[in-house]
Amino acid sequence: MQNNFFGSIDTDAAIGNILSNFDSAYIIHSIENSLSMKFRPFEDPMPNFVDILERQFNLILESSPDYRDQITLTRSQTYKEVIEIICRYYNLQFNAAYETLDPMEQYGIARSMYDIFVARFTNYMIDFFIYYIINNSDSIYQYLIHDDTIKKYKDRDPNTRVYIDPKFALIHQNLNTVILNMTSYDVSLEQLLFSFVDAKAATRLNELLTDGGDIYKNHYAIYIKDPRYMASVLTVIKLKLQSRTKQIANINTNMDIKGE
Repeated sequence: MQNNFFGSIDTDAAIGNILSNFDSAYIIHSIENSLSMKFRPFEDPMPNFVDILERQFNLILESSPDYRDQITLTRSQTYKEVIEIICRYYNLQFNAAYETLDPMEQYGIARSMYDIFVARFTNYMIDFFIYYIINNSDSIYQYLIHDDTIKKYKDRDPNTRVYIDPKFALIHQNLNTVILNMTSYDVSLEQLLFSFVDAKAATRLNELLTDGGDIYKNHYAIYIKDPRYMASVLTVIKLKLQSRTKQIANINTNMDIKGE
């Protein structure tokens, strides 16, 4: 009995030691370090730190099922801290009472926020600009076509032949102007979220998060306005937009052929 008691203490100490690795200092350092490297225009995205934590928690739980309560509590506190660090960085307010969330939703929210705002920040940012340009191509074309100072495309230009719709040719020839104009737009957190993820996930995140400042201008448009980053952002947007609009042109071509 006494041996069992001391064995239990040893196990308690071991579990406590393992779970202490998930303390605030470690979480804060890891996320702040990743936030400082989130702009990666020509590099692969970073791994999702929350997924790494989840695998570690699952392994601990699998090896020590009798300590489920302690492990689950530490897991919940850790994901809450992840969410709070990201919210502080982006001046966001988290609207839900965290303790009322299902444990799997806690993980899902922390994972999604880390993916969007840290691990794949650059990918989401570039995709937003492309998404916005394509979805607003008609209005962008209209203001370009009536601007005497911008470059007009020529039918003989081989670069324009890949575009069935002439508006994309004009937009590409004046893409710097288009993107620089976008830095002054008022873009809400809701617009960003619905361009980042599917409607269901965007709706839930939009319910949970409130922009406490101007997240678009302070954390996205700033990369276009800052001379240190402008060239890199414009280059990546140009390459990806060209690829995307060529895909649209090919789809339209195939639909026309089938229609015949």
